[in-house]
Amino acid sequence: MVGVMNIINQLPHRRMEAWKWTDVSRAVPEGMPGLSLAMAPRFTPPAGISVMQGEGATSDTVMGKLAANFAGQSWNFHVPANTHPADSLLIENLISGHGRITIKLEKGASLTVVEHHKGADKSFANIDMQIHLAEGAKLTRILVHDDPETATRISTASLTAEKDTKFEQYVLSFGGALFRLETRLYGKGEGIEAHMNGAYLLSGDKHTDMTSHTELSHPNCHIRQSVKGVVTDKARGVFQGKFHVEKEAQHTDAEMRHDALMLSDRAQIRSKPELEIYADDVACAHGNTIGALDESALFYMRQRGIPLAQAKALLTEAFLASVFDDMADEDMKASLMKQINQWLEASYGF
Repeated sequence: MVGVMNIINQLPHRRMEAWKWTDVSRAVPEGMPGLSLAMAPRFTPPAGISVMQGEGATSDTVMGKLAANFAGQSWNFHVPANTHPADSLLIENLISGHGRITIKLEKGASLTVVEHHKGADKSFANIDMQIHLAEGAKLTRILVHDDPETATRISTASLTAEKDTKFEQYVLSFGGALFRLETRLYGKGEGIEAHMNGAYLLSGDKHTDMTSHTELSHPNCHIRQSVKGVVTDKARGVFQGKFHVEKEAQHTDAEMRHDALMLSDRAQIRSKPELEIYADDVACAHGNTIGALDESALFYMRQRGIPLAQAKALLTEAFLASVFDDMADEDMKASLMKQINQWLEASYGF
C-alpha cells in the first residue's frame, strides 16, 4: 500500500498548468478519510441493465491513475444494441474514497445517468468514469453536486464517441472545499452531436472547477457548451474549456460560452476558454463574460414594488435558467430549478 504522504505527492498542484487554479495537494491534509480507500457506490440500474465488477477501461489522467491504484475493480455497465431503458441509471453514495465506473452503449442504444455527489465532512472522493458510445448511441448525463465546505472531490469522465452519437450533459454544483468536474470528449467518428451545460452556485469558502476538453478528428460534428456561475462571499469559480479540432474534422460547428456573476468583492472567478483548430472549413467560437447584476434592471423592479432581495433572486434565476432549457426530463428540470431557488433564498435572505 502506498503511504499517505506519497499519495499527496501524486495529487495535482498549481505548478501543473491544467490545475493551476485548483490545487488538490494543498486542499488535502494527511489522514483525510477516503484518501487511500475504495469507494462503495450504490447503483439503481433500469430494468435489463446489470452491473458487474471487472477490469474496466483504463484512464491516463492523473486522477484516473490514482483511482486505478486504490479503487480496485471497476463497476461496469453494458447497454445492448438498440436498448432504450425507460428509467435512469441512478448512481449514489459517492461519499469518499476512489471509484471506477465504466459504461458501454452498443450501436443504437440510449441511456440516462443521474449522479448524486455528496460527501461527508473532511472527506476525499475521486471518481473516474470511462464511457464508450458505439455508432448511433445516445447518453444523457445529469450530475448534482453539493459537498460540505470541508470535502474535496474530483470527478473525471472520459467519453469516446463514435459515428452519429449524441451526448447531453447537465451539471449543477454547489461546491465544496474543492470540487473539480473534468469532462473529456474524444470524437472517433463523424456526425457527433454534444451539448455540455452546467451551472455552479457558490457561497462561503467553496470552490468549483468545471474543466472540459473536446477533441474532434472527423467531419460534421456539432458541439454546444454553456456554463454559468454565481459566486458570493469568498467562493472561487473556475472554468476551463478547450476545443481541439484536427485537420480532418471539416465542417465542425462548435460554440463554447462561460458567463458568471460576482456578487461579492471577495469572490474569485478564473476562466480560460481555448480553441485549437487545424481545419479550415469550420465554425468555432468561444465567449466569456464576468460581471454583476444589472443595476438598471434592479431599479426597474424595485420601482414596481419588488423587494431588493427578491429582485436579485429573480434576475439570478433568469440568468441561470437557460442552462437547463434543453433538458427533456421536465421533472428533473423542475427539481434542479427548485434547488437553485433554495440556494437563492438562503443567499439573499428572504
